[in-house]
Amino acid sequence: MTEKTIIRPEPLVIERHFDAPRAIVFQAWTTAEHMKNWFSPEHFTTPEAVIECRPGGRFDICMQAPDGQKFWNHGRFIDVVENESLSFEAGAHVDDSGNAPFAVRTFVTFTDDGDGSLMSVRQEYEIYDEAAKAMVGGAPEGWRTTLNKLEAEVARIKG
Repeated sequence: MTEKTIIRPEPLVIERHFDAPRAIVFQAWTTAEHMKNWFSPEHFTTPEAVIECRPGGRFDICMQAPDGQKFWNHGRFIDVVENESLSFEAGAHVDDSGNAPFAVRTFVTFTDDGDGSLMSVRQEYEIYDEAAKAMVGGAPEGWRTTLNKLEAEVARIKG
């Protein structure tokens, strides 16, 4: 049996300031209702989500491309500290084979920064399929546009 090489690129770290208390930003991460409004890059939608925001709870998100192709992330929450941090791990699935070409572990922290809040996202990747390197390589831009959508959702929650 041949061992597959696991590729571990440098972690991705992104920060974003929000003109809202950290409790509102945290809230946007913790229910399927909110996640469906923002958890996908520009031009994608999030038609399905199951979010059980507790250690061991499900983190299942479907991102849909404009052409209708669905990209699932199936995972579990590792840790949740209300209004402070959460972490989850997921495998990214681009088909129904059950094989994920890569896995990701995501750590999110929420802090007050004087005039709102600061959210930091750190992602660590394990790539199992060489072809998935391009998907992971596009993560910085994908996150930039995703966080623009999160900003709009936070403003909506804030009212």
